[in-house]
Amino acid sequence: MDVKKLYDDYEAYIIEMRRWFHRHPELSLKEQNTSRKIQEELQGMGIPFEVLAPNCGVAATIKGGKEGKTIALRADIDALPVKEETGLEFTSENEGVMHACGHDAHIAMMLGAAKVLNEVKEELAGTVICVFQVAEETGFGYKEVLDYFDSIGGVDSVIGLHIWSTLPEGEILLIPNSVFAGGVGYDLTVKGEGGHGGRPDLVKDPIKAACEMVLKFASIPSNFYDVLDHSVVNVGRIEAGTIGNVFPSEAKLYGGFRWYKPGGDKVILEKMHQIARGVCAMYGVDYELVINGGVPPVSNNAELISRAKGLVKDVDGLELAKQTDPICAGDNFGYILEKYKGFYGVLGAEKAGDTVYPQHHCKFDLDEKAFRKGSEFMARFAIDFLNAE
Repeated sequence: MDVKKLYDDYEAYIIEMRRWFHRHPELSLKEQNTSRKIQEELQGMGIPFEVLAPNCGVAATIKGGKEGKTIALRADIDALPVKEETGLEFTSENEGVMHACGHDAHIAMMLGAAKVLNEVKEELAGTVICVFQVAEETGFGYKEVLDYFDSIGGVDSVIGLHIWSTLPEGEILLIPNSVFAGGVGYDLTVKGEGGHGGRPDLVKDPIKAACEMVLKFASIPSNFYDVLDHSVVNVGRIEAGTIGNVFPSEAKLYGGFRWYKPGGDKVILEKMHQIARGVCAMYGVDYELVINGGVPPVSNNAELISRAKGLVKDVDGLELAKQTDPICAGDNFGYILEKYKGFYGVLGAEKAGDTVYPQHHCKFDLDEKAFRKGSEFMARFAIDFLNAE
């Protein structure tokens, strides 16, 4: 099978698809038109698919000419509530919504891989499932993917690629264990007793306690948690008071924390509670700490990463990234990898010579030369995984 020749033929298609999806972004759980376009493309290729209830994710099935293992490829499809300021000719037509994280490229690369794999399916010993997942940005979508895998008896492996604007184009980050961090958000309310700004001795001031917690939470990664695990405990928003000469009765902190090693979240959370209890005892106030959702670390299977590294040389212009550190971002693909072995690669698409903007920025953009490489890498991995002795 001449995979390179097929990608020579289909590279323009992949770029065209990326531009279409970039022009028509949709927010999480509202990806109806995105899903409809994916379905139309799959129908045109003659690939059967299912829509994943209760939302509009899509799972396409490419059955090989021989029986064998099953591998799933996963791409997320939602956009962000960001007003685009790139000035691209294919800029977003949906005001206030933008593919500012590269999911438009993920869809296009997956469609390209589906197109090529469908062309060579008679030479495959097994089945490829191409999954287009909704609502990654808001933490949803992965459950219906797992439900679908369960309904078909599971898969032997599942892989994905996340494109990255600050990694050099043509490089791919393939590391074992955690490549993305686990992350959760939290809301913390400090409850005191307010009063006149001139009599701090007669109140139980929640502001001083909250400020104390902000500083002490920031010290958790270096003083109270494993120094060999990269971690962050942050506060991004503080609310308290209405006027300068009144002590309020409540202060609120909004933040999050990130970690990489299994179980790190439990240790960090307990240290937060320990600090909050101590600070509250000192200031005579109470607190309530509420956790908001979150994702586990995205942990790569070491054996499959080793196999993947061996295939990088087969893709023209692709090389292993010089960076070897994980990335402090989150992705609910981690939940899928907790149940099924696989990996998440990070594909560089930095626009050399231009100002580089990170994911989620209103001027975020990508080098289109990377898309063919990422798509080809996924297709080659699927072929190798299924046809290996």
